[in-house]
Amino acid sequence: MTPSEKLVFNQTVEALFVRALENRLTPACREHLRRAGLELDQKLERAYTLEQWKEFLRIAAGHVYGGVPAEAAYYSLGERFMDAYFGTFFGRALLGVVRLAGPRRMLLRAGMGFRAGNNFSVVEIVERSPTSVELRMNDVLADLPTFSAGLLARAVELCGGGRVVSIPEEFDGTAATFHIRWSEAPAEAALTATDDDSGASRPRA
Repeated sequence: MTPSEKLVFNQTVEALFVRALENRLTPACREHLRRAGLELDQKLERAYTLEQWKEFLRIAAGHVYGGVPAEAAYYSLGERFMDAYFGTFFGRALLGVVRLAGPRRMLLRAGMGFRAGNNFSVVEIVERSPTSVELRMNDVLADLPTFSAGLLARAVELCGGGRVVSIPEEFDGTAATFHIRWSEAPAEAALTATDDDSGASRPRA
């Protein structure tokens, strides 16, 4: 690793592969991850390169969501990541703050959240209405932007947003713009959110 490399910190890897997917990883998947550099039976490294992280996601998508379209598999991985991230030590502290702040203020501070998990994310926000934003990410953290679309949608839900739509556009292979909108909803409803008529933009596996 060099100072200029894009690095994903171990709390990000832990959230998805230790917490979110722990009971869904077959021995074959674990072996595949081990060969790619992720030793889940040992203490995690302090950081992994972005290319390693992307390979871990490819492996998880193929094993956990085999036969599911890649866009849907990555969206579901993003949702699972966000649920598990808020279960980490840092995430639990953050969740209490963002629930009080609500979806809008949470998204306005999204850059800080992403930078807690890696050393390269830059996020730009343009507000379109009190319940709608455009969010530009310099790197979507995966081969497909639906991973970040899923985690952003789930974050809005956990902050009290209802009927969330998170649509990636202008993806150039690295960066993308996400159009995110939601309706005001009680926090309790967010925790039990189900599919709605926005299914076309929520390609869940």
